[in-house]
Amino acid sequence: MSGSAPTAESVATWLVHLRRETERFAAVVSRSPMPAHVPAYPDFTVHSLAAHIGRGLRLLQRILTGADTDAAIPEPDGPEVAGWVVAGLGPLVTVLQEVPPDKPVPFPHQAGERPAGLIAPLLAVEVGVHRWDVESVLGEHQPIPSDLAVREVENVFANFVPRLAARGVADIGGTVWLRTSDTAAAWSARVADGALVTEPAPNQPGDTAVTVDGAAQDIALLVWKRALPPRAELTVTGSADVLKRFLVTDYIPDPRTTPAH
Repeated sequence: MSGSAPTAESVATWLVHLRRETERFAAVVSRSPMPAHVPAYPDFTVHSLAAHIGRGLRLLQRILTGADTDAAIPEPDGPEVAGWVVAGLGPLVTVLQEVPPDKPVPFPHQAGERPAGLIAPLLAVEVGVHRWDVESVLGEHQPIPSDLAVREVENVFANFVPRLAARGVADIGGTVWLRTSDTAAAWSARVADGALVTEPAPNQPGDTAVTVDGAAQDIALLVWKRALPPRAELTVTGSADVLKRFLVTDYIPDPRTTPAH
């Protein structure tokens, strides 16, 4: 998924997403009470989630420049953390514009070396998801652009599923077909030999047990376990039990029960 090699043009596109999502994130943080727990991810407070994003921006800049990644990254204690998040964006964007997109760099979470050009979409997804999370404090959600939402789904299926659901997964009872109504993207998910198997599926699989239709942003929120059915934004046809079993599979940390990281 998203297997094409990154180019300077694709990096530029994802930097637009990253800048917008980071600025939106920081704007919501600045209007929110720092000690408030984030409803979409209750183990985070507004402040600790902002610190998480700010550290992530600075850590990846260190990775790209070869700086010490083990040194502490302190954050402001109070509402100044919102400005601190934005302050970490500019230097990272500058480096991402300068580093050749095909240059191998070490990725976090033991992901090995991957092209530097993949950092911009990875971060756009990370910040975009947490932007939606922090918006749940005030209940004011901005739309997720469809191309970013598609990438959010692909990020889960390409990066989380192989690490977290490659073995010991209980059968979910059939194939889940996820179909976006505003793009051509669609995916299937099933369990085979104890592994969750996800792949692009523009045509409905013959063994589909449940189909979920919705805009790309709503499919992304479903896959990320942020907004679960029943929801008016999603149409579920077929076995709701198969969908539930898919969603309780530990293919990605559940924000409702996972400690802040």
